[in-house]
Amino acid sequence: MSNGFHFLWGLPILITKINPQDFDKKQILDTIEKNYEKSNIRNQWSSSYYNTNIHHSLCDDNNPEYQKPNYQSLKKLYKDFILNYFSNFNLQKNLNFNFEIVNYTCSRHESVMEPHLHLGCEFSMIHYLQFEKNKNTSTVFMCPYNFNDFWENKKKIQSKIDKFNINQSWVFSEWKYQIEEDDCIIFPAPLKHFVRNQKTKINRITVASNISVLSWKFINISKEKF
Repeated sequence: MSNGFHFLWGLPILITKINPQDFDKKQILDTIEKNYEKSNIRNQWSSSYYNTNIHHSLCDDNNPEYQKPNYQSLKKLYKDFILNYFSNFNLQKNLNFNFEIVNYTCSRHESVMEPHLHLGCEFSMIHYLQFEKNKNTSTVFMCPYNFNDFWENKKKIQSKIDKFNINQSWVFSEWKYQIEEDDCIIFPAPLKHFVRNQKTKINRITVASNISVLSWKFINISKEKF
């Protein structure tokens, strides 16, 4: 499954295409790639033994060495995608929320972004802005239930089922979608995930956003941050 709404381990997921003709994709890519050429590993961080050795912009918006991409052309597209996500699992129509683009990542070398989750928000979104076809570098989601860690005989079942069938995700500790360029995915923020990058001919570029629920009184998107 590459597109549509579904549940992964009981958690609501929506994947759709963002039409590259509907926003200034070239400007955003050019800015990120110029930043990447200055340093292919940027803002290295780690809270475990994994380490993160990719170029990403988290916590570095005020660094004058790097230019911040202009995400304004993505504003309405992201808003519509988020509203579509909420409508799929019957959240109230008068939901008041905001969203903030918090980070971009860029890499074409072998690297890893360690397992992490997004704090201070209720949902998260990843936009695969540039992605080399048939490269196994999509985001890996980690099962939130620990029974898989202690299930000694699960491989007997895994060998008999379709590993690409989302309905069979219950028997896997990890799940990776067949992501393509211009795909965008929304998922609950507590769902832990990580990335194993391979060497690619083009830069693998993603944009990550956080979505916060404010109230249930009325729709107000005025607090979006860019």
